Amino acid sequence: MMAGSLREELLAEGTRDAFVAEARAVLDAEVKAKRGPGGMMIKGAYKTVNAVHASFVDSVLRALLPDFLADLQPHWDAFQADGSEDFGKYLAQHGDAAADSLLAVVDRRAEGSSYKSVVKLYGQLRGQAHKHVVQALPAVGELIQRNMLRP
Repeated sequence: MMAGSLREELLAEGTRDAFVAEARAVLDAEVKAKRGPGGMMIKGAYKTVNAVHASFVDSVLRALLPDFLADLQPHWDAFQADGSEDFGKYLAQHGDAAADSLLAVVDRRAEGSSYKSVVKLYGQLRGQAHKHVVQALPAVGELIQRNMLRP
């Protein structure tokens, strides 16, 4: 198991690009799995953002991951201290707190963003965001744990 912080290990020079690509794959899968009217709105917004700004999602991930990982660090530390085996399950059990902290990162970034059309889309979806972030936490936890356990 890697000994450093989530940020140090997952965003280090030799691991950053692969981790960002895996995070993007998790995000893409989470969006694709959405169902119902809310899912259609999310899929539509995601498609629009990708069509208008081809590299936007990747650049946003690169910008947000340091803060996301810093906010998830206390959860990772508690998970390790607890002796739990599945970080995704651990995050799901602490879903409200984890989702709130991750959304606070996005909210802060959205406030200062110059991408007004993307901020408008985010504002339209923000009311449902907590539920969707909670649903994604098992996959996020699995991604982090898999990468932190690499030799």
